[in-house]
Amino acid sequence: MTVIDSYLDTLFAPYPDSPRLREARAELRALMEDQQQALMDAGRTESQAVGAVIAEFGSLDEVAAELGITAELDGTAAGTAPTAPTMLSTERAEEYVEAVRRGRWIPAVAIPLFVLSALPLLLLIAVGGEEPSGWALGAGLTALLVLVAVGVMLLVLQGSRMEEFEDIDEARFSPTPAVREIARDLRREHRRERTLATGAAIMLWILAAVPVILMGVLTDSGSLAPLYGVCATLAMVALGLWILLRSAWSDTAAAALLQEEDEDDLSATSTSPAIRVVAAVYWPVAAAIYLAWSFLGGEWGISWVVWPIAGVLYAGLWSASAALGSAADDTRSRTRRA
Repeated sequence: MTVIDSYLDTLFAPYPDSPRLREARAELRALMEDQQQALMDAGRTESQAVGAVIAEFGSLDEVAAELGITAELDGTAAGTAPTAPTMLSTERAEEYVEAVRRGRWIPAVAIPLFVLSALPLLLLIAVGGEEPSGWALGAGLTALLVLVAVGVMLLVLQGSRMEEFEDIDEARFSPTPAVREIARDLRREHRRERTLATGAAIMLWILAAVPVILMGVLTDSGSLAPLYGVCATLAMVALGLWILLRSAWSDTAAAALLQEEDEDDLSATSTSPAIRVVAAVYWPVAAAIYLAWSFLGGEWGISWVVWPIAGVLYAGLWSASAALGSAADDTRSRTRRA
């Protein structure tokens, strides 16, 4: 542990261990290390640079406004802030981990069901030819709705099962060192399983394009045979999701105990309000475009291209969000240093 780390531990010790204060501690540490390096580059020794940096930054109250934690410090000092989050015991943390482990099959089944929901409809259309019969469309749509309903029911069941751990899922607690160690041990113990599952899932998703490509190349233009390739693609995507989600429970539980944010959820974590809005409605809009094109235009043989295009565009949206977030962080950092 460096002198700066020891100084920061002492500085933040009187205050609750909240996500915002941990973030402020990391920001202050980065600022102090940058200032220390600048002084050393100017010819100071390491001990002289550290002493000067600590003297410059002084107490936490002096930099609270710059770090944006004035409300947290004032509330704690005056006793007017909301009650500090309760400390999470190791027993309750272990109960939470066990509950997540027992329910790991629910999202692993529910999410793939959403992907597979269109498969019966596509198969019946492919079998029916250019003009599928009314019963085929009716049966396919019924199967689609049933699969979606089952998936939603399973997710509702999962939410009901985890209600007693709502405080953990919403990070309304302060993790103790023992709880953090439980989370780290959980990740270490299941790292191999998670790595293999992730590799298998990614391999399936990469190869998922093969059936569509082969059926498109080997069949005549205007044929509905590519729909069989789409069905195989959906099945491979669903299988990849099942493999990945079954193994993701340990990382999910560990992230909750460590109070880590889900950086893949653009609608929740993006720094851009516009991107958050787009991400929230993105996939429902993609599904609406696919169904409208298919039913109103009768282009079942080509409308499937909506899904790979939507996937590529979503990846671009994620990259844009990451770039905007990085730019915002750089701007804040330069502002603080100025």
